[in-house]
Amino acid sequence: MAKKRKRSASRKRKQKTTRSHPSRNLEHLACTDDDLRRRPDHVKFIYATYVSERDPGRRKMAQLERAFQQGPLGMIPEIDHWAMEEFLWHGVPNDSWHPMEAYLDFVGDRLSEAGREQLRRWKEARIGFYEVGKVRRGTVVLQEWDPVLRSSVGEPFRAISLGMGGAGFFRQYRGHLVVTYVAPWLPAEGISCSMGYAIMSEKDEAGPFELLLNLRMPELVAEPLPWERSAAAKRKHLKTWKERDWLPWLEERLEFPFRALMLTSPDRSEFKVSQVTGLLPLDTGETRQFGVYVEVPVEDGIHMVGLTNLTPLDISSPNWMPVTEYRAYREQVGPPPGMIGAPGIVRLR
Repeated sequence: MAKKRKRSASRKRKQKTTRSHPSRNLEHLACTDDDLRRRPDHVKFIYATYVSERDPGRRKMAQLERAFQQGPLGMIPEIDHWAMEEFLWHGVPNDSWHPMEAYLDFVGDRLSEAGREQLRRWKEARIGFYEVGKVRRGTVVLQEWDPVLRSSVGEPFRAISLGMGGAGFFRQYRGHLVVTYVAPWLPAEGISCSMGYAIMSEKDEAGPFELLLNLRMPELVAEPLPWERSAAAKRKHLKTWKERDWLPWLEERLEFPFRALMLTSPDRSEFKVSQVTGLLPLDTGETRQFGVYVEVPVEDGIHMVGLTNLTPLDISSPNWMPVTEYRAYREQVGPPPGMIGAPGIVRLR
């Protein structure tokens, strides 16, 4: 009995220490006006630490990460990292609790009113493609780049960077594109703020990253796919899909033309952005045997492309959900019997 009492007392002492830990050493997570001037990158770090390691922020961020993984962009590698960025700047969609306001409440009068308003500018962060220019005096010149027009738009502007290495990191990437969030920082001086987490790309290889622009609609990105909500929902959808006459169903819903990300390699590792112009006309028997195909114009003709090789780039478009449903159906049941081992892209003319 004596040994049992000793172990119990030891557990109680350990539990007491664990409970008291979150309340210790929080002072180092409170920023000041001097921190904003000298080390805004460090301010991001301590802000992110405070809101992501304590409830309710920790719980809400995990909620958003799960929603992103179950939603329309769940196929994107490291989508949970983008979920964290979205959470830091905008919180959870349709939730009145905002991590920035919670952090400012914690900081209190250690930050002046001017400093508080400057930090709140991070709530205006917007994801985009930006062409990288000169690096000078702690800033990098950025100019927004339109992936549809494939050209720069708007005026160039200077930006600090919250990423590792600061603006100097971009020296080796002049002429490349960066996909990242950007927010105002010192508007009177024409200086913005690149928020840190980013993807670098050459212009000719930027197509797959265009899907990330859908983060401008976080309420849609955080909406789980209907069949991913539960095992019962997946079974119900699969039953419906097996009974569906897919071609007329798709004809009623798809609007052409539309831009899509197209798989171009057998190992599903290479993509390109393509314009889809129409469905290939097939009868019911042919559809069951060979599946659904669309027409994609190319420089010297037209390709017949299996619909499972396409992802519409705009998740708010009427095309996105029908195409995604068909792809999810094929992932469950496999390829049509006539296409087992056949290429997903065939030249028509």
